[in-house]
Amino acid sequence: MILQKVIKYTRKLEDPKNPLLGPTLKGLYYFGLWQTGSKFRTIAYNCLHFSTFLFVISQCVDLYVIRNDINKVLNNMSLTALSIICVAKCYSYVMWQGEWRKLAQYISEEEIIQIKRKDPLIRKHMEDYTTYTRIITYLFWVMVFATNFLLIVTPFLKYASSHYREDVRMGVEPLPQILSSWFPFDNTKMPGYLVCVCVHVIMGSQGSGVLAVYDMTAVAVMTYLKGQMIILTEKCNRLFEDATSAEVVLDRIKECHRHHNALIKHYYIFNSLISPTMFIYVLMCSITICGSVVQYSSKKATASQKLWVIQYTLGLISQLFLYCWHSNEVTVQSKLLDRGIYNSDWWKSDVRIRKHLLLLAGKLNRPFVLHAGPYTTLSVPTFIEIMKGSYSFFTLFSQIQES
Repeated sequence: MILQKVIKYTRKLEDPKNPLLGPTLKGLYYFGLWQTGSKFRTIAYNCLHFSTFLFVISQCVDLYVIRNDINKVLNNMSLTALSIICVAKCYSYVMWQGEWRKLAQYISEEEIIQIKRKDPLIRKHMEDYTTYTRIITYLFWVMVFATNFLLIVTPFLKYASSHYREDVRMGVEPLPQILSSWFPFDNTKMPGYLVCVCVHVIMGSQGSGVLAVYDMTAVAVMTYLKGQMIILTEKCNRLFEDATSAEVVLDRIKECHRHHNALIKHYYIFNSLISPTMFIYVLMCSITICGSVVQYSSKKATASQKLWVIQYTLGLISQLFLYCWHSNEVTVQSKLLDRGIYNSDWWKSDVRIRKHLLLLAGKLNRPFVLHAGPYTTLSVPTFIEIMKGSYSFFTLFSQIQES
């Protein structure tokens, strides 16, 4: 019964005008990034986005206040770094919303062009990468929801201990906090504590939602680029299939040029949009993973805190891996584009056609590399380097603690 309701709800997210991006665009709309509603709705969400910026500042202030407690500092650093990532993704999307809309429009238009051709092989490739995107999207959203749920619930698991409840009543232990942030009032006592909890729940839920929809939009675009390059390779491979004249082959070559030009355009727009954000993301993600691992190894960490750190760290690593893996797949597939021409029956063509084929092959021999700022690329080697760096930092910190 529940599964049927979930399937029914996910079908409502589909949009015939946006065959691939339907669910992600609606997710962006629900969390105020896709601002196509009324002016009041846009202003309300922009106020919420600005409040997240102020909340990050309050986290930084709190980091300074608790600078002498290493465990609190590590906990604050992990959450503050993630908050900075959320704000960076949120503001980059809202500020460059016009470019994101153009990209979504271009992608949907290209997909509709391919659908109208009614080629069964092309339709199959499109269905394959669309189904893959849906599975990844919904699984990632579930993971983010679970992580946010644990973020909110974990601090209150301490209440299962009667000893802790007694310490709170006697004033020995403070009331549990969901996030680390500074308030201009006493948030350790009522009613300030209630306000603090409400703010933390709202900020945590909004931040998780922004991360979920932004990341899956990016993954969907990368999957689209790879899938369309597979389709383009198939077109090149079938240039001479059932060709009745040289004009038919030339028309197919023109279509390959048009298709590749469209993909280049989409790639450059997408890379320019995510590159600055990914630079901040890769930097902050490294810091966050390091802080989480060190926090887990701390002797003062409780069972509930370790449970949260495990879930939180796995979520971060999965998030980073999704970007690096799919970006790496785009690069690999772009290097295979010209293989379609060499696998075709090019030897059947005359000299004039072969010259056009050489020009097309040279044009297709152009790798698509997605960047994270000016210093690194989004790829599997980058992911491995970040994991190595995190482990090295953990080893260094452990040695410092022992000494």
